[in-house]
Amino acid sequence: MKFVPIFDDEDYLLSVKGDHEKYCEFDKILRNWTDIEYLDTFFTTHEVDLKRPFWEGISVEQAIIETRNEAIKFRQYLRRISKKNPSERLVLLLRLFQPLKKDQPTISFLEKKKAYGLRNKTWLRIYALKFGEDKYLITGGAIKLTDNMSEREHTREELRKLETCKRYIIEEGIVDEDGIIELLEL
Repeated sequence: MKFVPIFDDEDYLLSVKGDHEKYCEFDKILRNWTDIEYLDTFFTTHEVDLKRPFWEGISVEQAIIETRNEAIKFRQYLRRISKKNPSERLVLLLRLFQPLKKDQPTISFLEKKKAYGLRNKTWLRIYALKFGEDKYLITGGAIKLTDNMSEREHTREELRKLETCKRYIIEEGIVDEDGIIELLEL
């Protein structure tokens, strides 16, 4: 497992990359969220979830269009954040990344977080571990159409990836953000 910066050489937005993977998790989710074939298969498979009243009867075709557009804007927004000065970036990242669960206790290192997409009613999620005041390690992301992550296999997988990454960091003896940065530099 490696940790790679998602933009340039910055160390505040990192992503997990498997040892034999071509793309890091951040790149994988953005590729999927903009791939028409992937989205068609996903929304067709999960059409029963898409038909829930919360999503107001959106069609598979419209869901594909909205997901692609939102994913592109989401990436652009993260890129704009990466260009901000440190104090502005801190505020924006704290606003963007919320606790994974509402009743989750606040911890300072390796707290599980989620970032919502940019639309008012969004199904896009990016999952990350917070490892510093304004530093996040992206472990994956999902299109979440249900109330609970435990309801579907693809969101349960995101929970497993969060926990696997957290366990890996702890087993490596990393106890603070400097340890993550050192691992990044290797």
